[in-house]
Amino acid sequence: MPVVTRLLSLYVMLVGLAVAVHFIAVPLYHPGGDEPYPVWEVLDWFMAVAIVIALVGAFVHKRRHDAGDDTGVLEHISVNTVFYGVLAVGILFFWNWSHLLRDTGGADWLIWNFIDVALPLVLVAAGRQLWRASA
Repeated sequence: MPVVTRLLSLYVMLVGLAVAVHFIAVPLYHPGGDEPYPVWEVLDWFMAVAIVIALVGAFVHKRRHDAGDDTGVLEHISVNTVFYGVLAVGILFFWNWSHLLRDTGGADWLIWNFIDVALPLVLVAAGRQLWRASA
């Protein structure tokens, strides 16, 4: 089971890094403004899977931490920050992505910019937490 957990954590971290690199590189090769770009449409599916994996992993880690011994204030803050960070960015992602999938025109590009900045941070943090938990 640790091998599967490590592979999932590696997937989560790689998706986070891919989002960060693509967000930085997109203005260099697609200076088109607000219209969606096909790479984002493909990357959104990988982001959705990574968010679900990260949320489940962070939730399981939080439950174990809450039921276990008192490991200190910093560990408590770290576990809760990762869980609630993934939850908050995930809610924003799925809410905004549903507007794109339904093609209602209600997707907010400013929220997408926030998601594309925050998502790599929470995915890498959740992936590292999963990686350490699998040891």
